[in-house]
Amino acid sequence: TIEISSFPELGLAGPDTLRLVEDGTLGMVEIYSGYIGGDLPIVDVANLWGVIGDIDTNWKTIEAVQGPIHKIIEERSNGIVLAESYYGNNYYYTSKKISSPADLEGMKIRSHSTVLGDLIDGMGGDAQFVAFSEVYTALERGILDGAVTCGPCGAGLRWFEVSDYLNGPIISIGVTYITVNKDRWDAIPADLQAIMKEEAMIHQKENRRVMEDVWDPAGITNNVDGGMEFVPFTQELKDALKQASIDVVIPNWVDRNGGPDSEAAKMFNEHVGPIVGV
Repeated sequence: TIEISSFPELGLAGPDTLRLVEDGTLGMVEIYSGYIGGDLPIVDVANLWGVIGDIDTNWKTIEAVQGPIHKIIEERSNGIVLAESYYGNNYYYTSKKISSPADLEGMKIRSHSTVLGDLIDGMGGDAQFVAFSEVYTALERGILDGAVTCGPCGAGLRWFEVSDYLNGPIISIGVTYITVNKDRWDAIPADLQAIMKEEAMIHQKENRRVMEDVWDPAGITNNVDGGMEFVPFTQELKDALKQASIDVVIPNWVDRNGGPDSEAAKMFNEHVGPIVGV
């Protein structure tokens, strides 16, 4: 019997996923790199957002490190990574229009990852980590001045009811890793394992297509239909995003991984740096 549930329903937090699949509490889980980046920062190597200028470049960074990152997650989770899932570009949901970096100064903005928090802080904002299920109320009550998530994600929870402006996008494909506890996996007959692997890769390919062709565009239209105004980033904001990534995001990430001689820094320099030009 397979029982599918969500983190809020189980009373779990995203950062717990590595440990819970490792000890068998969860037989299978979707691991989001942003949630485990505090404990395993190397997994954010393809998600150093701000320096990624377009979707095609983002796909290249993701593909460049798939092999080594899957291996690292499997070692840390006592698991088997079957496939990846993808989530679209992120936006600032705010009650005021973001026209320049100065507009972000001091704003309390919800973040969903350490890397994103550094990017928000580097842009002059004040990043806050708030559970996804609690953001609506925090925006409604003014506890938060804004929140960042993918367009369809925010629309799905009707953030357009508590925000006026959809600012962005931050080019930022979110990657999750569909991971099965290894002991559970080893107990599955080989023929069924083969079917699961095949179906997982079909899912990954189709998820990529739908994310880019359907979900990402809908992230704008669904929120606008809900009453929001879409505010594309100005070139000044795009330049500020890149500079914040170079000045804050990447250096902080390197430090969390142990410095410039760390495995993570070497992986970035070999696989990602040449793609993003940093």
